[in-house]
Amino acid sequence: MNINTEVDLAGLHATITAAIAERFPSLATVEFYREDREELPVPACILDLCEFEGEPSVDPGTGQLAVMARFEAELIIGFRTPEAKMSLRLLAGAFAAFLHKKRWPGGLTSEAEQIHAYKDDFKPALDQYEVWCVEWRQIIHLGESVWSGEGVTPTTIMLGFAPEVGFGHEDDYIQIAPEAA
Repeated sequence: MNINTEVDLAGLHATITAAIAERFPSLATVEFYREDREELPVPACILDLCEFEGEPSVDPGTGQLAVMARFEAELIIGFRTPEAKMSLRLLAGAFAAFLHKKRWPGGLTSEAEQIHAYKDDFKPALDQYEVWCVEWRQIIHLGESVWSGEGVTPTTIMLGFAPEVGFGHEDDYIQIAPEAA
């Protein structure tokens, strides 16, 4: 059995970007970590994976580190867009609803949770835009699984009840799965 729940971060980024672009085709820009905002095609969704926080209550049983990953999406439209303030709030609401319990295909994440949307007026580089930020969190597993899939797969499963277990009690076991042919 191969229990590899390791998240390919580059693949997860691509999956998230593609899913948002598909769901919101009116967005002219959907990308992670855009630095150049001088000539930003709008409306835009600029994404960021901003934090990993260890999640000690989650143990995948694979030797991997479970972390709560925090994502941000800046939703940006030009301030001259007709009804810009209302349009942006409608977009932020639709985006938050899209994220509700969202798992990314092939992304090996938990459901999106702690979704939070708010007006973001504190970025001087975006003064000519209306901006709302939507944050969410998802658990992902980092590192390689200790389960490689190598070894022997059992074909017969036997059940024993303590204290009649171990050497000398082989005849006390009950077969619960048939032997493989």
